[in-house]
Amino acid sequence: MAFQLFGYILTIAGLCGLLIGTFTNEWKISGHNNDQSVILVKYEGLWMQCSVDSSSHVRCTNFNSLLHQTFEIRMSRVIMIVSIVLSSFAVLVAVSGLRCTKFLDDNETLKDRTAFFGGILSVCGGLFALGITSWFTYLIVDDFYQKDEGKDKYVIGKSLIGAFVASLLCLFGGVFLCVCSVKNLRSSNKLSQHLVSKNPEKDYV
Repeated sequence: MAFQLFGYILTIAGLCGLLIGTFTNEWKISGHNNDQSVILVKYEGLWMQCSVDSSSHVRCTNFNSLLHQTFEIRMSRVIMIVSIVLSSFAVLVAVSGLRCTKFLDDNETLKDRTAFFGGILSVCGGLFALGITSWFTYLIVDDFYQKDEGKDKYVIGKSLIGAFVASLLCLFGGVFLCVCSVKNLRSSNKLSQHLVSKNPEKDYV
């Protein structure tokens, strides 16, 4: 029960991290090297681009047209939203299968299968987010080394790192839910087989 609850908490934390990472604007940050330090110039997320002037005034511009956005921005939006939807369903479904709740207490097998299904959804959500954040990170690093000196170079932002960590939380939380549910199902099957062996059916003439 403790490990199952721990997995569920990881899934909730992962979902919160995905929401924060998706809708904040520091996926990549533009700066330049100065004595091994990076001075912030502008930063960009999936929904808007912001710039900081010398007086620390922040000005943001929304990405209004989807067709004018780059392929990585459009793909990242879709995959991250899919990941959030899957993780949200995982949180809603898995709560019914937790041993510490009163839902579905009259059918323990169904309860464990519900928790297992919630774990699968969380794993899928985590894998989607992990894949797209890893790919986006690769694009930033590759672009950084491909661009010439003097041009804007982007580095990895806090939002992207947060989304990456959140994807791992969803992944590990789902794995915990699945493993605990499978163990519960096996224990229930062994118990039922043991009870049947102790009370064999008798044939009467």
